[in-house]
Amino acid sequence: MAIKTKRMLSKTKSCSCSMPGVWRAAAYCSGAAVIFHSPRACAHVARSMDINAQYRALANGSAENLKSIPVVSSLLQEKHSIFGGAERLRACIEDVIKTYQPQSLIIANSCVAGVIGDDVEAVGRESEIKYGIPVLTVPCYGFLDGEYYQGYFAVAEQLAVRFLQKQPKIADTALLIGDNGGPWGHYAKEVKRLLTYFGIQVIGQFPGYVPIKELPQITAASFSVILGGRGQTYTGLTKIAQLLEENYDVPYLQEGYPVGWDNTVSWLRSLGVFLHKEALAEEAIAQERAKLVAYADKVKNITQGKRCVVCIGRMLTYFHPGGVLETLRRLEMQVEAIVLFDNYNARERKKMVEAVTAQCQAPIINQAEGQNLLDTADLVLTTHEITNNQELRQIFLPMLPLVGTSGEIEFMDCIYKTLCRRGEKGGIVYV
Repeated sequence: MAIKTKRMLSKTKSCSCSMPGVWRAAAYCSGAAVIFHSPRACAHVARSMDINAQYRALANGSAENLKSIPVVSSLLQEKHSIFGGAERLRACIEDVIKTYQPQSLIIANSCVAGVIGDDVEAVGRESEIKYGIPVLTVPCYGFLDGEYYQGYFAVAEQLAVRFLQKQPKIADTALLIGDNGGPWGHYAKEVKRLLTYFGIQVIGQFPGYVPIKELPQITAASFSVILGGRGQTYTGLTKIAQLLEENYDVPYLQEGYPVGWDNTVSWLRSLGVFLHKEALAEEAIAQERAKLVAYADKVKNITQGKRCVVCIGRMLTYFHPGGVLETLRRLEMQVEAIVLFDNYNARERKKMVEAVTAQCQAPIINQAEGQNLLDTADLVLTTHEITNNQELRQIFLPMLPLVGTSGEIEFMDCIYKTLCRRGEKGGIVYV
């Protein structure tokens, strides 16, 4: 019997709506307001994202002290597909100005607005003159000709061009670029912690988390750090960092994604070279290594020799197996096999096989061959939930892995606690 999984998808291009990206790029920029030129239902998507983000912050024990900005729909209806929605948008803008008194407006376009052909940019220019505040319009239309990150990056670029100014630099300060859960998220908190080894203080996170009136001051940062991963996210965030460097003299740290110990070491050394503080970087590495080794030694009495299977179904662009396999080696666990799910095409499978074999000598098998191994494994680490065996102890490998030494220790702790569970064998744990 072959392994069965939940939500097995394989794609090379993102397919999503640009409007939530528009909202997210300004979500906590107090003083701004976002208008979705859309039917009512579209605004519900962004509102759901906001609620989910708050739940995640509360679940992580984070004290959220930021309030999201208003997001309002222009409430396009069926009749506007015939007569146009420009007047409806003008009325919505007037209502938002009167209700919220924003310092800036950002207008996101829906698929419907794109099909109708409303000249939203002209309405924005007209409203900017009428109300005397900056009005930003985004040149993408929901699912029609954009996706989430196109909306996000379009707003980030416009915020930079419209609001940022060159400032005298404040020594030993950094600006974070990107989201990844915001200032209370694991990524931002871990980067801030690691920066303290160098005496660096973070003065903001752009876009999305700087009040409109404070945007001109963020270019006083000595440099910026990209909170990116791989693929289009990192490419887009790098373009923002380059814009800040070219226009506002804010250089950026160009190397590294500190996932796993080896990448964390590389990131710290790159930062040391960038800051001309190589000795401090080596001191930081020594202290972080001591923390990592101490935790691994603490739990190896449970993890050592345990048999595990790693199941992978994501493309290499979005998931690199090196960090996971590195952790398993540190815990002295025995990798019985690597199961590659059947959703790969030949080219993507070849790339993943090469990435795995560079890190691990365990056999690489397919979905049909993997079932018997799963039945005898102490632990299964998987990119997709396995649904046809309720007795498996599964750890779900996230799309966005935790970064830095803290992330590595949290991952090891998750493995340790899962192996320590008594009673019922099955269940799935999310890192």
